[in-house]
Amino acid sequence: MSAILSQSSEILQKQLLHIRGDFANALWRNFALISLFGVPLSCLRALNTGWLPLYNLHIAVGLVFVGGVWLLPKLTTALKGGLLILLFWLIGLPGAMHFGFASPGIWWLVLSCVVSHLLFRPLVTVLLAVTASLSLFGLALGFIYGYLNVPFSVRSYMTDPIAWATYLTVNFIAFVVVFRTVVSHSAALQAYAQHQFRQWVEDLPLGIVVLNKLGQPFYRNKTAQQWFGTEPPQLNLLLGQQACPLDDSQLPEQRALSGERVQMDNLQLQQGHDARLLQAWGRPGYNPDGALSFGIAVYEDITARKKLERVKDQFVSTVSHELRTPLTSIHGALKLVLGNALGEPPEKIRAMLEIAELNSQHLIRLINDLLDIQKIEAGELTFDLSQFQLGPWLRTAVQQLSGYAISHQVSFELAEPDCSCWVNADSNRLMQVMGNLLSNAAKFSPAGAVVQIRLQCLEKGCRIAIADRGPGIADNFKERIFQPFSQSDTSDRRQFGGTGLGLSISKALVEKHGGRLWFDSTEGQGSTFYVDLPAATEPA
Repeated sequence: MSAILSQSSEILQKQLLHIRGDFANALWRNFALISLFGVPLSCLRALNTGWLPLYNLHIAVGLVFVGGVWLLPKLTTALKGGLLILLFWLIGLPGAMHFGFASPGIWWLVLSCVVSHLLFRPLVTVLLAVTASLSLFGLALGFIYGYLNVPFSVRSYMTDPIAWATYLTVNFIAFVVVFRTVVSHSAALQAYAQHQFRQWVEDLPLGIVVLNKLGQPFYRNKTAQQWFGTEPPQLNLLLGQQACPLDDSQLPEQRALSGERVQMDNLQLQQGHDARLLQAWGRPGYNPDGALSFGIAVYEDITARKKLERVKDQFVSTVSHELRTPLTSIHGALKLVLGNALGEPPEKIRAMLEIAELNSQHLIRLINDLLDIQKIEAGELTFDLSQFQLGPWLRTAVQQLSGYAISHQVSFELAEPDCSCWVNADSNRLMQVMGNLLSNAAKFSPAGAVVQIRLQCLEKGCRIAIADRGPGIADNFKERIFQPFSQSDTSDRRQFGGTGLGLSISKALVEKHGGRLWFDSTEGQGSTFYVDLPAATEPA
């Protein structure tokens, strides 16, 4: 990273040096041109003031400006800047000493500070400004106490057209200097902005591709150029274990150009014998008038992350399978003992056996949840779809789970459906969803509460609503409630236990059926979870 920053800083310094060099060259040429008529104009003031040594100095400075034009390519920017400031002082300070504050020489001192601000460090500009201020203060004291005097009539000087022509010429020069300074300062700011852009975007470990509204390449950062070169990315879409070539029209930047907001998680970039796994996002870009003007895609290399996920999945799968078989045997043996298959155990032993049986059942559910999550993420979960009427099925599901409600001192109340609703679904997987939702409703409801369940028919589907009277869901927990292993951190909820996988699994199962699992909750007023499923055609 330090090498990248060093390279970016080196590019910035070259740009700034080029801007300062152009600024110094332009100023020098402008002053050389102005000197060709400005110096003679200044010397014409001798008709009114008499010849002053000051005019000899003006001629010398003009000759330096004109002659220096041919030496500019050989001089460094710092030397040119230093000579410009020196010449400004040679013009300004003697002029102020001769003519006082009626002289435009003060402008030259101010302009020397302006030029210094762009060409040198801030410290140089501060020192120069302090020196100019002290010089002007000294001039004021000199004229006040009589050490300095104007060697001619000020009134005749102020009514002299040549004097005014000289003054206006100096003002024009000042305008030129300020204008060139503003232009160069703007260019310097742009160079700084480009430098920041290069550090923020150009050197990111993400591939960034931008297309213009005609679908032509507009920009690629270094990472994108390293991955894709200059041609459109040749990517594969991974479907399970198969890699299918992705058409150019399906690239995220192309889809973004049509106004889509895209996220693609399973992309593969083949580079020789190596394959790079990518995740990509596509976003449309609009001009100030709101018209679609470009499509941008950001690619992230997730190869290392996927390798770690595979290692994790293999570990979880191995451990889960190795644990499930002995746990199932232990759980079965405990149930046999509790069923008096070996005779009735004493009360103290029975209490310990019931605790062991309950905990083994909890571990089996945990292992099954882990295996389900793994299968869902790998896309290996199988479904046995069939058409059935949702009303009778829901009634059966509530009856089967009513024992769980009784154990938590609550009751389930199923409202009579007002319509017939058929779905094409895996009844066992939906039973798993209902088990998670109803068990949560029972756990978080206070004793004596009623969990209300109702079935509604929508325009193109069916909705199951499960409303509890629990404490509700905290606002800061709502965004992550469906994430794996998510649990509310409050102590009154942690006491209910759970793996934090139930809602994540339920959401994935519902979505695999083409449906949607969502909720509405107000903290302190309970929660309502909704399962929306697409309706199937009722059998004839």
